[in-house]
Amino acid sequence: MRSLLLLCLLLPCWLSAKELVIGGTLEPPLKYLDASGQPRGLDVDLLTSIFGTLKVPIRIELIDSGARLTRDAETGEYDLVMTHSYKPERESYLLYPKQAHLRHSWHFFVRKGDVGKIHYERLADLKPWRIGITKDFAYTPELMAAASDPAYHFQEIPINSLQLRKLIAGRIDLVPMPLVTAFAQIKEEKLEGQLDYLPKPLRTSPYFNAWTKARADADTPALMAAYDAELLRMKQDGRLEALYAKYGIPYVAP
Repeated sequence: MRSLLLLCLLLPCWLSAKELVIGGTLEPPLKYLDASGQPRGLDVDLLTSIFGTLKVPIRIELIDSGARLTRDAETGEYDLVMTHSYKPERESYLLYPKQAHLRHSWHFFVRKGDVGKIHYERLADLKPWRIGITKDFAYTPELMAAASDPAYHFQEIPINSLQLRKLIAGRIDLVPMPLVTAFAQIKEEKLEGQLDYLPKPLRTSPYFNAWTKARADADTPALMAAYDAELLRMKQDGRLEALYAKYGIPYVAP
């Protein structure tokens, strides 16, 4: 009896904590709603696995507005928000863990047959080729500057989901896209075997599942440390890479 009492005193109090409410935006295959309206996706599986191991109950809510998610994070509607890059201004309302679970890596996609023909080490290497870009997308400053340089051949359209079809049809030669977004579309539209991407990334940045300051309490630091430790174990033992493979996403170590 005495040993049981000691064990209970040693256990972190967040093991019996209230349910965590986790918010995210719809972004398949990372997070989406299935036919019955249940959250699914790589991020959902990851959080379910980590907090399941930690014996912490969670509830995941997915919405279609990034602006609303930010507002709800600031006002304390959620304990965590899913898949956020680090920005200094977000520190006013978010607490970032140490471990990232995703590295969004932007690459130039090309037709499979052009992989050996098109080389990219610096942007100037792409001057001979037609490059598709999407209106109002935030690319790198270098790419945005090149888009107004007549030495390059850029084609801008308003709908990003049309870019890969344009590429296959031969109307452009390259298009910059995140690996996650591109491979989700390739799988959904059955474009496998027709496209590939150049190895050098245009840009890459880590993404985190972040806690909200509005709902943080005295137990939050210990819970964040436990989350970090379990996510690190998933990286080391291959479970995180296996989740990527489940959703057909190329694994780029976060």
